[in-house]
Amino acid sequence: MNKIQIFAIGMLITFQSFGQNPAIGITVSAGVFRYNGSNPVRQQLFQFQNNRSVVSFDGAEWECKRSSGTAMGNESVYSFHVTKGNAVKAGAAISFLFNNWSTDNYVIVPSAAYNGNRFDVLNYPYAPLFKSKDYNKHLPVTITNVPRLNKYAGESRMDLNTGDMSTPAIGIYFPKTKKGIWILTEQATELGNSVFVFKENESRTEAVFTIAAPSVRKLYYSMTNLSPSNETGADLKTGEKVTIRYKVYTFNDLSSPKDLNNKFLSIRKAYGTQTRVDQLPFSKAFELMERQENEWWDAKDSIYTLGGESINMHWQLGWVGGLMVTLPLSETGSDSSAGRAYKNYQKILTQTQSKSGLFYGCGDGKNWVSDCFGTPHPDNLHLLRKNADALYFVYKYAFSQKNKNRNWQMPADWKAPLQKQADAFIKLWNEYHQFGQFVDIETGEIKVGGSNSAAMAIAGLALASKFENKQQWLAVAKEAARYYYNNFTVKGISCGGPGEILQNNDAESAFAMLESFVTLYEITKEKEWLKYAEDAAGLCSTWMVTYDYQFPSAALFGQLDMKTTGAVWANTQNKHGGPGICTASGDCLLKLYRATGNKLYLGMLYDVAHNIMQYIARADRPIKDQHVGWINERVNLSDWEGKEDIGNIFYGNTWAQVAAMLTVAEIPGIYINPAKKEIVTFDHVQAKLSGEHLIVTNPTKFDASVRVFIDNNPAKSYPQGFISRCPLVQVKAGETKTVKLPALK
Repeated sequence: MNKIQIFAIGMLITFQSFGQNPAIGITVSAGVFRYNGSNPVRQQLFQFQNNRSVVSFDGAEWECKRSSGTAMGNESVYSFHVTKGNAVKAGAAISFLFNNWSTDNYVIVPSAAYNGNRFDVLNYPYAPLFKSKDYNKHLPVTITNVPRLNKYAGESRMDLNTGDMSTPAIGIYFPKTKKGIWILTEQATELGNSVFVFKENESRTEAVFTIAAPSVRKLYYSMTNLSPSNETGADLKTGEKVTIRYKVYTFNDLSSPKDLNNKFLSIRKAYGTQTRVDQLPFSKAFELMERQENEWWDAKDSIYTLGGESINMHWQLGWVGGLMVTLPLSETGSDSSAGRAYKNYQKILTQTQSKSGLFYGCGDGKNWVSDCFGTPHPDNLHLLRKNADALYFVYKYAFSQKNKNRNWQMPADWKAPLQKQADAFIKLWNEYHQFGQFVDIETGEIKVGGSNSAAMAIAGLALASKFENKQQWLAVAKEAARYYYNNFTVKGISCGGPGEILQNNDAESAFAMLESFVTLYEITKEKEWLKYAEDAAGLCSTWMVTYDYQFPSAALFGQLDMKTTGAVWANTQNKHGGPGICTASGDCLLKLYRATGNKLYLGMLYDVAHNIMQYIARADRPIKDQHVGWINERVNLSDWEGKEDIGNIFYGNTWAQVAAMLTVAEIPGIYINPAKKEIVTFDHVQAKLSGEHLIVTNPTKFDASVRVFIDNNPAKSYPQGFISRCPLVQVKAGETKTVKLPALK
């Protein structure tokens, strides 16, 4: 049989075009289960009359009431109530049956599945790295053993706890009819987190999506591994109930998955709550982080280290912040920090270049290797993303210095190495018409291609072309932007950014695409790149946590009352949120808002910029065993590392500190658009406008120095380093201060 068994045929969705078009049949049903272990062994459907149904099932009487609206976005509520007897190892569920199914349909579960994760798979343990037998310049997207729909024959099913997602939602794009649907629900019911089950029949002609409570997965995901779960149903007594809520949004005239993801941006907060917490002003946060960074300054080797002695933990070029932390330290740090940052650039740019022109990825200050994760990579393998990051951030630094002092000149001994680095990217593009993911750092040959991991090279080449007046570099940046936009953003995927996930989809490469498109637009003012940037932002929004997750009260984050709105998910393999963007401030979203006027982008930036500071360990608010100033990368909503690690962290400082420092350097504490009378307070203070006055209240324990950006001309791009030189308002702890706006110009 190729039919997928579902609970009951309850009602046909008639939202907009779905019920009107026989080519798409979607049937909603409601039912209850009895589980044996994680397997539903018995089930009972509900047949509704006047939106109510009563059934006797497995020794208990259940009543189900439903209320629903047919208008798009109206909430449907199903209440499952045990009215007699006791239900044992039971569950309740809502299912959506899709007839006329096709594997051409694009399925997205935010942060958990992109195109249903329907890709080739290599069953490698952590930390996975491509082996020589896998090398392929045109490798099809290849991932690890994560929940997924099957690209080939065999069972095609993925089970996901709502904690596995940045937003409990699923989206589907139907290319044959150009239609799309988003279904959103809550994190939890009375039984805790829910489960999403999506499965296809053997012939792939039908699919069913189920929201069920409690969360009972057939297979449980831990790092790069799927194994039978030990979950089962819940015991409910007479009078207890389960309530499942969801909202459905449908859309017509979509041209590709990117359009479906763009629709998500405006509906992503349909469920959940968001609470603003002001506790650590940007200025105090930077003070703590700068002090800690300078503890890790290696004066002998002139580099800001990662704090360890091993080649993996001493210094890395890009990705985790090596040649990136130097930017905020130079823009916002003390004179001594800025001087050290300069020495760091000098060291790397003059002493760590390979034969190909690319810079080595890891080192201990004396010895340099192609790349590493724990130990050096074989075959001179290098994650090209690291050089892409470095190219971009070095030229950000150059523009920042030039804008601070127009007489500043790039040191002569930097120019040739940077020219060689940029030319290495040009050579890659001209030879392969892609940059690749992993390259041989000595020869520059692509070993593994097929991802957009190194997309930041677009921004790097664009900035470099402007600084060096190299039009051929800009031409390649444009060609690459079109290629990666059409082959990744349009298709609703972005993959391979981190160095230890093979080519799983990830937030880092998605934000690199956004950063690159915004950079191209600001340099050229060509509308093409603005369109690309808006589409990239839609995809990025699917990686951002949209609500404050309810942690177990005994969990570390439960005790600290951590708020998760604005956390940015890592990737589909490493199932955790992160405090910020790896590794960036998100100022591209401010620039995108200024260019478009779309407040949704400003909202995205607010979420991540305000959220990140709460994760910094402080003397007055210790976070486990972290040192003061550290930020761990874990915002664990998922149980992928075990249920005991939901809301927990490991010991260690991470790239998230660099992202937080960049936030202080590149995001204003208060943003004001006088023409629109808009004010957004990113910093941990409270601000409002009163005529020609700005009133700032500091509710925290710390004195605050707040940067204020009065944006009188959003059409004009501001230069790198501008935010760190915006006027300051000094507000003591507990103080309210009123200042005249003209005084802040």
